Amino acid sequence: MEPLPARQRHAQLLSCLGEQVEALTKSESWQHWLDVASRFRTYSLHNQLLILAQRPAASRVAGYRAWQSMGRQVKRGETGIAILAPLFRRVDEDAIDEPQARLVGFRVVYVFDIAQTEGEPLPELMLPAVSLADAGLIEQLVQVAARQDVTVEWIDQGPADVRGWWDAVRRRITLVTSYLLESQTRTLLHELAHVLDESFTVGQRAERELVAESAAYLVGTRLGIDMGEASTVYVASWGGNTERIEALAQRTLDVAAVLEDAINEVVLIAPPT
Repeated sequence: MEPLPARQRHAQLLSCLGEQVEALTKSESWQHWLDVASRFRTYSLHNQLLILAQRPAASRVAGYRAWQSMGRQVKRGETGIAILAPLFRRVDEDAIDEPQARLVGFRVVYVFDIAQTEGEPLPELMLPAVSLADAGLIEQLVQVAARQDVTVEWIDQGPADVRGWWDAVRRRITLVTSYLLESQTRTLLHELAHVLDESFTVGQRAERELVAESAAYLVGTRLGIDMGEASTVYVASWGGNTERIEALAQRTLDVAAVLEDAINEVVLIAPPT
């Protein structure tokens, strides 16, 4: 079969991307995206969705020559995962300062999952095991809050089914001690995501909760915590509003990145793929 022309490959990929964005309006698909995003945090939202569409079980990807530089070779007959790479063009070549680059479009490039390669084993960073039942972890997250000028307090009992909350006026997170320590840890991650969400006061409560829960899921997973599944109960109610759901997915990635930066000052998080 003849390979598709570049323009046709690009159009095909954009069509696939549109389908994946539309699929995010379903709770199950949102959770699948979170699982992929937790493994490929340095990739853009669009490329995460393209990896999800073509090889959802991928765990680590790189280009053909990048794998060779790591002592591994793509297996014969393997099909690459098509993603979009930015194209830049230099402007003001005669400027005294360094010439600036301007984004002029995207081109299709191919990466391969590690399972599609063979060769030298890759070194792995061994991090200490993290347990939700470890009081040391929640104490470290309290330090993270303190660096944001946020206090954390505990009460014996809260409103029904409420495990904690963020008071933006008093800059205080409240946790309920009647829940297990692991639940308190998850709740603290969730509330810290609220703290660091610059758009916290914008949009509906459902949107804010989805972003906080999803960002906490991404960061907790990188911390080595089994987060179960993110609460995606609100997603399905948005129907086919793809622009809205895509914006929320990008906001989730942005909040997770800021939260990771804040936590990295106190707790070591595994480096991104």
